[in-house]
Amino acid sequence: MSINVLNRKLLWGRAGNRCAFPACSQTLTADLGTEESELLATVGVVMGEEAHIRSARPDGPRYDAEYDDSKLDSYENLLLLCPTHHTLIDKNSGAGFSVAKLEEMKASHERLVTESLGTGEESQREVSERMAALLLVWEQKMKLDQWELVTARLNQPIPILDDASYSQMIAAGAWLLKMRWPNRFPRTEQAFRNLHHVTADLLNHLQNCMESRNEDAWRLRREYKNIGWDPDAYKILFAEFQVERFYLYVLVIEATKAINWVITEAANEVDMFYRFDQGLVLMRDGDGIFKTWMLRLEYESDELAGENPAPHPGKNAIVEFLKEHISRDAHYFEGYNLAALVREVKAAL
Repeated sequence: MSINVLNRKLLWGRAGNRCAFPACSQTLTADLGTEESELLATVGVVMGEEAHIRSARPDGPRYDAEYDDSKLDSYENLLLLCPTHHTLIDKNSGAGFSVAKLEEMKASHERLVTESLGTGEESQREVSERMAALLLVWEQKMKLDQWELVTARLNQPIPILDDASYSQMIAAGAWLLKMRWPNRFPRTEQAFRNLHHVTADLLNHLQNCMESRNEDAWRLRREYKNIGWDPDAYKILFAEFQVERFYLYVLVIEATKAINWVITEAANEVDMFYRFDQGLVLMRDGDGIFKTWMLRLEYESDELAGENPAPHPGKNAIVEFLKEHISRDAHYFEGYNLAALVREVKAAL
């Protein structure tokens, strides 16, 4: 496990970015284990350490075999300290600092921080914490850790999708549709609304063009495979298949960009270190056998310009563009660069 966005937000926000050890209150900077953090440390910036009250290791300080493993990296079991006091509390296997003593230390420090805040600041902190919780729920519903696998399957020459992933996407789409977002984060809200539009188009397309392969999976329909010798009908049906296939590709690209826009805006407005370790999501492309590659996809700055950007062009613009180009030569369109396709669709609007 690792410390997620919500637990980190709670820990640092309620500690006021300061060491919780009594009479220390050293201002701390997040230690992200990167070269940048090492450079900051060399010039005297004190790196905060997210200390565990109960160790996850049997031979570690204050290890508790009966403590729920799922809570080891939770806010409940974390204490923000400077490096000096982190070393001190863990000295001699933590013999000098019991769990109860550290929990009281943490509670006392957080009370002092809360008392120092004005009503407005405390309200802002609470909204930020709730937004961090929403981000974590979103990550879990969208299963961002599986996005590469999902895109790899949808970007194959014959796209497929397992039933569990399809159901998960439906649930995520419904959740996005009903959500109300705190107005303190306007760009993040815009990014989420854009993601909802992309997700809705993607789900509608999957519902319209996929057929059951077996009880656990779906694949893109190929009506041109179900006719006898009829070159004219084959040409029409194959062109229709290509439109459906490449429209799906475009939607996967757009969904990847939309997800990454949410991540970027959340890092700008909610928590500057949001997904600093994990980064953006990547899209996997290729046939899954002979070639595959990873793509980092984001909206261009001009697509996000203005007060109310809506970078997703919508179904009609994309499908009409595809029909026009595919009608020239459906087979030649196989080698079309997908990222360039999206840019051309938007440029043509």
